[in-house]
Amino acid sequence: MISMSEGEVSRALRDCGLTETEAKVYLALIKGEGDAKDISARSKVPYSKIHTVLASLQEKSLITASSGRPTIYSAKSVGEGLGEYKIQLQKGIEESFKRAELLLRAVQGEPEKSDIWIIKSGEEILSKAYQMLRMARKGVKLALPVLPEWLSDEILPVLMRLRAQQVEVNLLVTKNASKETIQRLSGLSTVRSRDKMFGGGLIVDDAEVMLFIGGSEGAMGTAIWASHPGLVQLASTYFDFLWAGSEAP
Repeated sequence: MISMSEGEVSRALRDCGLTETEAKVYLALIKGEGDAKDISARSKVPYSKIHTVLASLQEKSLITASSGRPTIYSAKSVGEGLGEYKIQLQKGIEESFKRAELLLRAVQGEPEKSDIWIIKSGEEILSKAYQMLRMARKGVKLALPVLPEWLSDEILPVLMRLRAQQVEVNLLVTKNASKETIQRLSGLSTVRSRDKMFGGGLIVDDAEVMLFIGGSEGAMGTAIWASHPGLVQLASTYFDFLWAGSEAP
């Protein structure tokens, strides 16, 4: 076994993009699972910050959380957790370079180059949606005609991070969503509901949009992602129209 100090491990994790507090909490979880109070004590991260840090580590796919009470957090195997996190980083860097290229072309006066993608895999749709949410800096508009329990569980850590970063989140659901689910989401976003929605969508910073099309109950069908300013503006205007005619739960 290689002998090393916790400081060396922490520095290695920070080199991978984790903050100092994330590294402390992740290292504590590598040594053993626990609830938020226990992890706070072992990592020496204040309890007032521990839930935000845990949510961030969940979003990075490094840890998992049980559905019981109290919630028990545990680290994924090192290979699995770091592997999934590495893929996230690579996708994020790729997206950042694409956005930088688009902006720099505009500054340089080159013809506009906007992408439109059709995504047919449910797994890829979720991956792209989470990638968009990680890039959010100002505002998120999310319309979900179907909100299965598993999706509401997965989106909570993302909403916690967005709230911590003071990103405005408006979430539109149908009245079929359970009261418990709406109550959980309302603590982290502004939620409104309406009787029906035909399709759904995600708009981030009024810069990119993903439209959800089709799909059976609780499943993802096909999605269209675009960064074209005209399509983004059209989707954003339509969301605002639906939002104005919806009710607070």
